Amino acid sequence: MIKRFISLITITFCFLLTACSEKSDNIPAFANPATPEYKALAFFDALYNEDDLQKALSLATKSHARIIKSYGSTKGYARYVLNLQFDPGVELKIDRTLSQVETEASKTTSVNVLFTGFYQGDRVNDLREVKFEKIKGKWKIAKIAGDPYARR
Repeated sequence: MIKRFISLITITFCFLLTACSEKSDNIPAFANPATPEYKALAFFDALYNEDDLQKALSLATKSHARIIKSYGSTKGYARYVLNLQFDPGVELKIDRTLSQVETEASKTTSVNVLFTGFYQGDRVNDLREVKFEKIKGKWKIAKIAGDPYARR
């Protein structure tokens, strides 16, 4: 009898909790294709997981796309420009410690991306700062800097 009573209370509480919640149309930044966070994750996913040079080029400014294209492949760009090599299957996350992304009024912003993966059997963790410019209302990758927390 007590178990049924507790079950009934639990089910009622869950129902009331879900019935009273507001529906939110807010999409997380990393899931909204118009945000710098999404574009940063899509860019590195194209480089490391999809090996898709054209997709990476489409997410970069013209000048940065020229640099990427000059290396001929995603692997060449990652090795020589980013100095960051991974085997396929890299996990990508946005670092929100600085909360530096401002997209409303600004023409530039930056996003920190955390990388976790393997290279030749060794685990590799790294962080890069991706700098964006707003061109014709769309965010494009202008530059990729090193770890902003690294000692220099």
